[in-house]
Amino acid sequence: MDRIRRAADQLVEEHGMKISVILPNFNHGAFIAQAFEGILAQTYQNWELCVVDDGSTDDSWAIIERYRDRDPRIFADRFTSNRGAHAAFRRCLELCSGELLYSTGADDYLSNSRFFELGVRALQRFPQAALTYARAVLIDGNDGRQLGETGSYIPRRQAHGVARYTDTGTSMQFIPPQEALAGFVSRHMIITFCALIARRGVMAKLGYYDEALGPQSDGFLNNAMAALYGAVFIDATVAAGRISDKTYSGSAGDDDYFRCHALLEKKFRALQLPYKADERVFAQFRAATIADRLSEPFQRHLFDTVRRFCDSVPPDAFVTKTRRECERLEAALNERIEKARAIFDELAGPVVPLTPDPDSRPRPWLKPVAEFFLTLGRVLGRSLSGFGKRLWEF
Repeated sequence: MDRIRRAADQLVEEHGMKISVILPNFNHGAFIAQAFEGILAQTYQNWELCVVDDGSTDDSWAIIERYRDRDPRIFADRFTSNRGAHAAFRRCLELCSGELLYSTGADDYLSNSRFFELGVRALQRFPQAALTYARAVLIDGNDGRQLGETGSYIPRRQAHGVARYTDTGTSMQFIPPQEALAGFVSRHMIITFCALIARRGVMAKLGYYDEALGPQSDGFLNNAMAALYGAVFIDATVAAGRISDKTYSGSAGDDDYFRCHALLEKKFRALQLPYKADERVFAQFRAATIADRLSEPFQRHLFDTVRRFCDSVPPDAFVTKTRRECERLEAALNERIEKARAIFDELAGPVVPLTPDPDSRPRPWLKPVAEFFLTLGRVLGRSLSGFGKRLWEF
């Protein structure tokens, strides 16, 4: 069995496609060595690494030179001033020649040495797919905490055409284009580039990155490729990506965030899909975008209010004051939701609203708070439990 496995691996190496690794860098000297090491550790060796330093002012270039001199597959260039991530990406493209592209940030890294091997096998097994991807761990860029994983794929009950395949113990699933649109876009799934390998020809047809979409340009490209040609999900965790409050999602205001996602929806609608898109997909995309953006800050505000009331409000007035605060926050949340919907309608056109599920109680943003009061009521008294039930039915 080992001899067969070695023979299969040799065939992949001899006939496999070259992976061009795209690595723009700006002031990530503290992390870029880890990015290099994750690539050098890959079991699949038919790769080249193209790194462009975007005018860094730290010790990045010295580290890049050290790795470039260590391995002839590493090519490096340097901008004398900061030109931005898109300019660095385009320069990387000029340096590389592979049929497959793996684009990653200099502060991200590969944690699975078999990702390139599995990725090539996946795209050979399913030649119709535009890309293959796996799970990535998200890391807080400020303190290094693990924030969870992204990239899991769970087929819908009504999914059609999903094909499963196992390669040396790792499960793979081909996701056909129509299912990819429904699953990726409507569920608002995030596929990070640090866990994705794509066919260069397909990316080129879509024009690579659309700079008008700003930081959502990679999300559009990933999902558009999958919606047009399908994708292969590798059921493994392969990489780690750092995020911080300096990223777009953490720093942009609500209105800018919704404008960017409205343009994203407009781009999806303009795709020449080989099938008729279900209009509900775009309604679900809007609902998920608005909920993802607004629910957490309102939940956090309500929990902060509850903590403050616990310290300052008499027990006999606690439930009444908290209920009034819930009503006030509900009104404010509805106002923000309507404003977000207006932005989407203006930039991407109106959609038929989703029909509410009568059994989906409580409101998503109130669910953690309702559960909190139900739990607290079991310990401290019936009035708190009753308030939790009222929240659940809000």
